[in-house]
Amino acid sequence: MSIKGLVVHLRRDLDDHEAERMIDALKMFRVVTKVSPVGAGYEDDLNRERVKRDLLDKMRALLSEE
Repeated sequence: MSIKGLVVHLRRDLDDHEAERMIDALKMFRVVTKVSPVGAGYEDDLNRERVKRDLLDKMRALLSEE
């Protein structure tokens, strides 16, 4: 199999300074030709909160089963 690219997900949103440092670090790899940042919006925060709530609900349901 041949791979032409990768998608990288970060644990948290980065500020501009951190993002620039991360982009510079990724570009240091010989095989990397382009790094494009993706802006975070309010939808991202809503999705994270929804996932957290869903996981908490599942954990509560699991713990309450006895």
